[in-house]
Amino acid sequence: MKFVEINKTPWCVAVNLVLVYFCYEVCRFAFLLENWNMFQVGFDWRSLPKMLQGGLLFDSSAIFYTNSLYILMLLFPLHCKETRLFRMAAKVLFVAANSVCIAANLIDSVYFPFSQQRITAMTFDEFKNENNLWTIFGIEFVRHWYLVLLAVALTAFLVKFYRHPSADNAGRPLWKYYLRQTVSLVVTVPIAICCMRGASFFTTTRPIAVSNAHQYVDRAVETGIVLNTPFAIIRTLMEKPQRTPVYFQDRKELDRWYSPVHIPSDSLVVRRKNVVVLIVESFAQEFVGGLNKGLDNGAYKGYTPFVDSLLNCSLTFRETFSNSGFSIDAMPAVLASIPRMDKPFVLTPFSLNKINGIAGELGKWGYHTAFFHGADNSSMGFQAFARSAGFEEYFGLDEFCADSRFGGNGEFDGTWGIWDEPFLQYFCLKMSEMKEPFMASVFTLSSHHPFAVPEQYKDVFKDEGAHALHKCIRYTDYALKRFFETASEQSWYKNTIFVITADHASSKTTHAEYKTELGHFRIPIIIYDPSGEIPSGCRDGIAQQIDIMPTLLGYLGYDRPYIAFGKDLFRTEAEDTWAINWDHLPQFIKGDYLMQFDGHNVIGVYNYRTDKLLEHNLVGMTEDEAAMKKQLQAIIQSYMERMQAGKAAIEKEASGSGNSGVKDFER
Repeated sequence: MKFVEINKTPWCVAVNLVLVYFCYEVCRFAFLLENWNMFQVGFDWRSLPKMLQGGLLFDSSAIFYTNSLYILMLLFPLHCKETRLFRMAAKVLFVAANSVCIAANLIDSVYFPFSQQRITAMTFDEFKNENNLWTIFGIEFVRHWYLVLLAVALTAFLVKFYRHPSADNAGRPLWKYYLRQTVSLVVTVPIAICCMRGASFFTTTRPIAVSNAHQYVDRAVETGIVLNTPFAIIRTLMEKPQRTPVYFQDRKELDRWYSPVHIPSDSLVVRRKNVVVLIVESFAQEFVGGLNKGLDNGAYKGYTPFVDSLLNCSLTFRETFSNSGFSIDAMPAVLASIPRMDKPFVLTPFSLNKINGIAGELGKWGYHTAFFHGADNSSMGFQAFARSAGFEEYFGLDEFCADSRFGGNGEFDGTWGIWDEPFLQYFCLKMSEMKEPFMASVFTLSSHHPFAVPEQYKDVFKDEGAHALHKCIRYTDYALKRFFETASEQSWYKNTIFVITADHASSKTTHAEYKTELGHFRIPIIIYDPSGEIPSGCRDGIAQQIDIMPTLLGYLGYDRPYIAFGKDLFRTEAEDTWAINWDHLPQFIKGDYLMQFDGHNVIGVYNYRTDKLLEHNLVGMTEDEAAMKKQLQAIIQSYMERMQAGKAAIEKEASGSGNSGVKDFER
């Protein structure tokens, strides 16, 4: 059987997609010119190539998403589609889909000044009840006639230069047609999926999100240049909009119950110490023997002999918690005092907001800042968040492998990245190259599935206890010991505050009290000052990840106002300390009680100190319940209002104490 076959179809598809890439780039420069007054102050032309590089990544994702049906139409091996009518239908689909995307990008050029970020799916929800949108569109349509002409011109460009697959008049056997088309499809599909994800299957654990745009810019507002509107809409399309609950009508009452604005005290003691924050993968409190002295009737030893010894000269708090149970939430919580509120911060449109991270704040104070993670540089979006939080430098797998002092890819664990021991040594020596004072943070990775340790330690750290993770915890504890041994020999060691915490607790628990809704969030928060200026011991009070940033800034004597959703543990009385965590429903811990809230009603109250397994629900039976509910509602409302309004940071760089720099920011 023979028939007329369409020839060079993959080549024509590729050429047509290149036309779309060109249109997106034209829209990007139109966007930049239209909003130039927002970008020109502080714009560094040397950073433009990096922005364009990032733009290509996000454009690829949007282009392959919006053209996926077109690609399948032309490449799917069905010979009955090889007709002139079918080819014309494919062209109409191609032009229609991409002209809508062009229009969306150009419309966003006009809308951007109002939101200072690209249109997302949430934008449509925000304006769905407005009745005057068509009037506004009509006015802006006339006012920005030149963008309308550009949209028409780019659509005409696609129509004019569209490449039709050509016919092979000689004809070919049917089996050859199906073979060629199938091979083309098999080759194209993985490429398309990788482009949609924004990376390969093997180097990242999740697709890129809008927050990844921070990786290519120096200022939050510049993410608008890197992103495109179709991508921003597609990536947020399935997200349920996070609505702002209104528990308080009176603004003063809201601020009386809770305010995230931190204002310097009138009497500051400035301490320009280095700050080192170690975020240790899955380093649950249960694993630390020194934090579980009463467990198993005092017989429990844990898996962290080095950290146990460090506790003897460190500061801890009676109750310490993570703000979420996921790695992706750790950096915002620990390094920017931003808790998870229902959804991971970095996966929401809020991630494009300007924020006050500890690195960014100390950077204003002259600190050198750097973040380290031994995985692929694009892994987990850490590099992007590090930039948005103000870190000047990022050191990942690429930088480690480029350092001839270490073993390069020979230190790769085969799954995630560089083993903890060599990477922590690298972290230590790189800090010795930094100008003081510096602020540096590292996120480890070895204490993770598939629960392996380096070959040379397989006979040292063996499977023991109830789970294979325990040997990984022992290995990571050893890596921390080696890190502190090397650090203690460095000139900067005595002038440094170290904080050791976990990204989250572990599901691999063996004790009942760590399996509860509260135990699931228990992690260590250890503050170690080799100079001894911060007294060691265990203080009364409740500490959480989002308290780390304001506590450190307060101790250093930071003299500028900033936004942090946690509290300064050194300036807060023990009875006023609290913690919040949220995986499925918000939980609030204060005093002796854990309160669970469904957004409207309190559904659980437990005395977690005496009722460790949370077996006795005390709803309606305690005097503290009403006040706890009010404070939790204030935290949630304040967070959501600020995020929705883009007021998650104080940007004015005012120094000195008092309210300086805050007035311009107040609601």
